[in-house]
Amino acid sequence: MNEFNVTFEPAKIEVLDREKFEEQINSIAQANSNRLVTVESMADDKKTRAELRKLSKSLNDEKIRIKKEYNQPLTEFEVWFKKAVAVLDQAISQIDSGIKDIEAEQKAERKKVVHELLIELTTDTEVDSRIFESFVDDWAKASNFNDIKPKKQLIDSITYVIDGETQKIAEYKANKDTISNFCFGNNVSDTPYIRMLDSGKSVSEVMSAISEDVLFEKQRKEAEEK
Repeated sequence: MNEFNVTFEPAKIEVLDREKFEEQINSIAQANSNRLVTVESMADDKKTRAELRKLSKSLNDEKIRIKKEYNQPLTEFEVWFKKAVAVLDQAISQIDSGIKDIEAEQKAERKKVVHELLIELTTDTEVDSRIFESFVDDWAKASNFNDIKPKKQLIDSITYVIDGETQKIAEYKANKDTISNFCFGNNVSDTPYIRMLDSGKSVSEVMSAISEDVLFEKQRKEAEEK
């Protein structure tokens, strides 16, 4: 069933004495269209404005009343129709709720698989799998799985971000060693400079800071000796 039979007759709206009505409106409008407002005439002008507004509102109110009466059959039909199909909407809602429950369970299963993959692929690395939690929802999309089995594209995607994080850790350790060795060679503590690296400074910026501090300290000592 994809249709239901309805018959209706389009109503006709006929304005009696249409020309006479238009002539009256035009006459009133023309009589006031070139009205020159002055300080002396303002009181009378305000009165005229109020009368014109009242006339305009009364005409518009009548139009609304006619429209409401004209639409009454449609309004009654829509009320009946909404009530008649309510049981259909309820059936759809019930099915939709069941589908969403199943989809939520399936999504939870896929997320579990993703978490297991993260743990497996970060084993024997220094990467903490928990740092990728913000990606899990996207990775757990149905398009990344064949039923509950992850597709190669998903495994490749996870592997890619883990490799990137592994490289970051390796670079950080290398930069940290560079800073520590440079500090050791200049007989200064590396602690404040490691903090600079951790705060987001590049290794070249940190090395420049160390060199400046070492030079400053050297010049200070020379000045004291003199």
